Amino acid sequence: MKWIRQFRALPGCERKLLLRAVLLVAAARIALWTLPFRWVRSVVGRRRPVAPELAAIRVSRLSWAVQAAARRIPGASCLTQALALQYLMSRAGQVAEVHIGVAKGSERGFESHAWVEHGGAIVLGDNGELERYAPMLALAPEEI
Repeated sequence: MKWIRQFRALPGCERKLLLRAVLLVAAARIALWTLPFRWVRSVVGRRRPVAPELAAIRVSRLSWAVQAAARRIPGASCLTQALALQYLMSRAGQVAEVHIGVAKGSERGFESHAWVEHGGAIVLGDNGELERYAPMLALAPEEI
């Protein structure tokens, strides 16, 4: 139960952020599993009022929280994490763009990957092989 000790050692504001991220990642995972993608995309990408408690948090910490939460949620894919982070960043008053790319390799077959960009920088999903993926879709909040 090392992770419980690590959680308890976090400052209160980071514990709250991590709990929020766990709920968002779980909700995104369940939604992607049970609902049409078009509906999930429209809900996640909708502009929302800024949550004052999130507005002061750095984007890197929001990304950390989503990735940490995803390690505890079975089946939390890169798309699940990307959508959860886009929603969380929207609530923090930040604009995030979810990118989805595809690749076809001889030994791996067809693959897809999702990542999040903010201000032209990748903040989630840089697996070191992004050049392999042909970008197919970019989901920005204002497009939805």
